[in-house]
Amino acid sequence: MKKDDLLVSCLRMVLRNIARYRAVMIAISMGTIGFVMFGTLSRSVEEKISSNLELIGEATVIVAGWDDRLFWHHPGEYFERDAQELSRIEHVKVVAPLRATNRDLTIFQGKVEGLLFQLTAIDARYWKTVSGFADRGRLINEADVAAARQICVIGADVAREMYGNRDPVGSAIDVLGYRYTVVGVLGGPQDDEALRSVFIPISLATQHLGQHREIVRMRIRVDSVDKVRQVAEEARAKLAALHPSLADGIDVVHHGSRVDRVNLIMFLVKLFCYASLVAIFILGKTGLTNVMLGAVQDRTREIGLRKALGATDDSIKAQFMIESVIVSFSAALIGIVGGVIFVIVLKDFLEVAISNYMLSGSILFDLVVTGAIGVAAGMYPSSKASQLDIATALRFE
Repeated sequence: MKKDDLLVSCLRMVLRNIARYRAVMIAISMGTIGFVMFGTLSRSVEEKISSNLELIGEATVIVAGWDDRLFWHHPGEYFERDAQELSRIEHVKVVAPLRATNRDLTIFQGKVEGLLFQLTAIDARYWKTVSGFADRGRLINEADVAAARQICVIGADVAREMYGNRDPVGSAIDVLGYRYTVVGVLGGPQDDEALRSVFIPISLATQHLGQHREIVRMRIRVDSVDKVRQVAEEARAKLAALHPSLADGIDVVHHGSRVDRVNLIMFLVKLFCYASLVAIFILGKTGLTNVMLGAVQDRTREIGLRKALGATDDSIKAQFMIESVIVSFSAALIGIVGGVIFVIVLKDFLEVAISNYMLSGSILFDLVVTGAIGVAAGMYPSSKASQLDIATALRFE
């Protein structure tokens, strides 16, 4: 039998017995849909989770500071140009400079006295490195920094201690002899430092904090949790090159334990998803093998008749092998179409970007896998069909 005739014959047999293959095709299609979706969106979803600090705390934040104990005679300082250089590192989303007091301060609101851990001078970039939001009022913005407005945003503990249940927005507090108008209360998950801090525009720092250093610390936000260590190393190297005489005092830290926990969780989720997909493909392969064995049994007399008319063992084997591959590939194509549709829908729903490279790679890899499944599933049934004895097959009822 010619190759073209063999292929046409196999297609006709698959279409004629489509009801037999329906269940196994659904299984393979579902596995393909899951594989295309997961392979295409997993990276984007991971980056989305990494950018959501409410879920993972500050695992994606690196803090660059100084170990002043090594340089008591010349405390190190950073400059805006350092922040600009760090922002050019790959995977860095934002670099926020800040200055803060290193001792407890007393604040006053009228005749009420309270304690805070520090006064922190920041600009609008700072809010992009924390998981907080304006629980009341608003946050400090670029216009406030440019105009050096004497305003402040207070942490949740400061608001509770100083105001109780009253709304602090619009009131005034005194710190270090300077009066600030409260424009907002920081809400959301916060560390102890933020909870008991008063935030002011960084343009007030030199005069109000009494420090001569331009920038004391910088908070670096990374776009993905698995890039934190890499960015930390690059940031340390870049700062050392910018400040060679003070390189030993550069202090770049990140939350390594949080990074490990988040990476472990993401690994376990990926492992579970991939294990589920492998299980689906294995079930599809097993189901297809059983269906092909059933097809061999049902078509035993047909096989005997074809052999009696001169069909070789190789042609019989090729027919069942090709039928198995056609079923597997057809299910894969259906799954690919469904997977692409789901990817497009979920892309907008999850508000993530998709990579055409990842999508194409997932599709090509799935075609290879399903093709291998078709060959593996058809190998034993086709071999069994080719080994049938002519006389026995013709007598089969």
